Amino acid sequence: MWWGRPVVGWNTGRVRMNSRAWRDPFHEVAWGVIVARFHELAGQHPELRHMAHIVDSVVECGGEQRLAALTSVHDLIVTARPVPQRPPIEVVIVRSPWSGYVGAGGVFIEHRSITGHDDRIFRPSAEAVPLFWRFMSYKFGVEPVRERPPSAVG
Repeated sequence: MWWGRPVVGWNTGRVRMNSRAWRDPFHEVAWGVIVARFHELAGQHPELRHMAHIVDSVVECGGEQRLAALTSVHDLIVTARPVPQRPPIEVVIVRSPWSGYVGAGGVFIEHRSITGHDDRIFRPSAEAVPLFWRFMSYKFGVEPVRERPPSAVG
């Protein structure tokens, strides 16, 4: 309906949004495989160390139960579980320096929403892990869960 009149020829089931969300099926990769891959890369190329720190933090915080991921050539693509069966899929992409978006010593993280309200931020790579979890928290509602140390009884 448009101004009270039906819109002739308008296919409401095929409306195209200005979305840069993930447009392919999300073929997730096991976190253990991703950790091994980024550790191997970081061992050979120190400018990728922050990528290994990010994936380590996911495993250390039990995030592999709540987050699914895959990799492009050198980037990390993450979405919340359960993973939607069909695209578009909301994702957060952590770009490596080799992607051409940021140089060595920097990190570029972008959120690609299904609504087109995307966010992206550049920071020094030393801030990569907290920045990653900020995106996971704000975009997917996933917080890092850490074991609490036993309280002292006295």
